Amino acid sequence: MDTFNGNHFNLDIDLISLVLIPHIEASIRYTIKKCITSVHQEYGHTITKRKSFVERKRAFEIVYGNWDKSFASLPKYMAALQHFNPGTVVEWKLEQSPGTLEYIFNYVFWAFKPTIDDFSHCRPVISIDGTHVYGK
Repeated sequence: MDTFNGNHFNLDIDLISLVLIPHIEASIRYTIKKCITSVHQEYGHTITKRKSFVERKRAFEIVYGNWDKSFASLPKYMAALQHFNPGTVVEWKLEQSPGTLEYIFNYVFWAFKPTIDDFSHCRPVISIDGTHVYGK
């Protein structure tokens, strides 16, 4: 398995993603061009950008998990955060899609109770960056 010709059946997504996993663990910003170079150095074969994109995505899912599973575990995580840190504030921003019953997730914000309490001891300060203030 030193070299492969154009469309070798052994050069599939799983094999190439195994080559990319150490690189993606080392740097989350591993580009498609670097993926193509890594595969060429490992197997002596240049792959297409599309194949590199799919294999990079697969390697990211192996290392970090996929978006759907991460998003599905977010409500459980926030509930546990509130349970084990009483007084923690969690705010969700969801918008309903027009014409459907689905909601679109925008953001989640949380603040721990000790942090909220500590802000009561701070002095109110208004800070203005005066570099672009020309009038009142």
